[in-house]
Formats: sequence, structure tokens, C-alpha cells
Amino acid sequence: MPKTILIVEDEDLIATVLSARLESLGYKVFAAHDGEEGLEMAKKEHPDLAILDIGLPRLDGNTLCE
Repeated sequence: MPKTILIVEDEDLIATVLSARLESLGYKVFAAHDGEEGLEMAKKEHPDLAILDIGLPRLDGNTLCE
């Protein structure tokens, strides 16, 4: 079973490039585009790792990390 990574990034290009690279390395990747969506996805998917942008809309990365 592959490890899972959650990317929470509001810049589409960055999220797409990170997702593609990590998937090519064998990870299962989920992406969210704001902090609230990221929180819900983390609760649902229980990722092994989360990569967070700090300056996210609706809920910033620092608060999301807490």
C-alpha cells in the first residue's frame, strides 16, 4: 500500500507539479486548495504526510498545522 501525501496549496501550478512528481515516485497524493478544504481532507484521508503552504485562504497553514 503506497504512502499518502496531502498537499495544501492555493497555487494550481505548484500543486500540480508537486503532485505529479510525488506520484511518479509512487506516492498517493491528495490536493486541497485552501486551509478548510485541507482540514476536511486530512480528517477523511488520514495522510502519512502533509505539505502545507503558509499563506492559504480561509485558514492559514500555521493554524491548519495546529
